[in-house]
Amino acid sequence: MWGFDDEIANWLKLFTGEYSPKTVRLNIKLRDKRRVFLDEIPINIQNKIVEFFRANKILIISDIIKGRGGLSANWMLVTRFYKKDKITSWILKDINTVMNFYGKGDVVISPKGSLNIGRLSFQRKGGTPDPTKLQFKFKPCELFILEG
Repeated sequence: MWGFDDEIANWLKLFTGEYSPKTVRLNIKLRDKRRVFLDEIPINIQNKIVEFFRANKILIISDIIKGRGGLSANWMLVTRFYKKDKITSWILKDINTVMNFYGKGDVVISPKGSLNIGRLSFQRKGGTPDPTKLQFKFKPCELFILEG
């Protein structure tokens, strides 16, 4: 979808656990035998992955937050409920403002061995049904920062 090469694809499959590190002979000390963290990958490959996501950051942010095609989003609505006060607040922002907000910041490998793309986190999905897929996370309530 984003056009990265086979080398990046193979390392990301090791990162997600789609390829087991047991079946690939790696001279790397792993903290989890089921997968490879990005900070355990050889530095030249780490740099290649970071550079790919840095070069394609706008496309990736757009795909994750807005989507593509006829069902792509134009707005983002976020609500939050304060249990203590029993108050619900909400914020509605146009999708370009949202993408700019979450896209601010560099592409870096996190201290936990995943990838941060601006304010988005890129990590291995855990649990079922797809424990060997990538997942992108963000904190929707951070949009309230724009109002404050």
